[in-house]
Amino acid sequence: MAAEKLRKKLMEDTSLFPPGSFDQKDGHLGSPNVPVLTTFLTRKECSERGVHAPTTAGIFGSTTAGAYSICVSSSYEDDKDNGETLIYTGTGGQEDSFGGAGPQVADQTFDHPSNAALKKSVETKYPVRVVRGPNRGSRYAPESGYRYDGLYTVKSAYMGKGRSGYAICKYDLERLPNQPPIPINTKNK
Repeated sequence: MAAEKLRKKLMEDTSLFPPGSFDQKDGHLGSPNVPVLTTFLTRKECSERGVHAPTTAGIFGSTTAGAYSICVSSSYEDDKDNGETLIYTGTGGQEDSFGGAGPQVADQTFDHPSNAALKKSVETKYPVRVVRGPNRGSRYAPESGYRYDGLYTVKSAYMGKGRSGYAICKYDLERLPNQPPIPINTKNK
């Protein structure tokens, strides 16, 4: 949690980091010129192919252009993966946001640049690339590795109360039509 508190404190000092200074400027909206359902062994490989640039962060985007891509995995207890639709949890407030899944220990806000980027996508209506990683709780997740599952529209962004009792940023996403069907992982529930 110390890293998250430090990040928040630094971000509040606009003399150090003016608004928009953390926008991801090397991203691109829309299709990555990689076929839908392409699989990758690692997040690094996914990044190198231009599907989802960050190798740890779940949201990639700009507060002005919106989100370019998200990675859905088992990091947040409040995510709900229905295949064609998602309820996706924003970033921040976890015990250790740099080491994978951890318990929610603080509120999230739309002030976080990544959360603001995904919220901006509601306004821009530009589709967001969705990558799924392994998640035993989702029958749509690959058993291992990462899979590019196509383009989704962010329909809404809102604050909610998470299972752990903290405020969380939530997003409703819907898959665009005319894409190959998402494979079902029968080993997951």
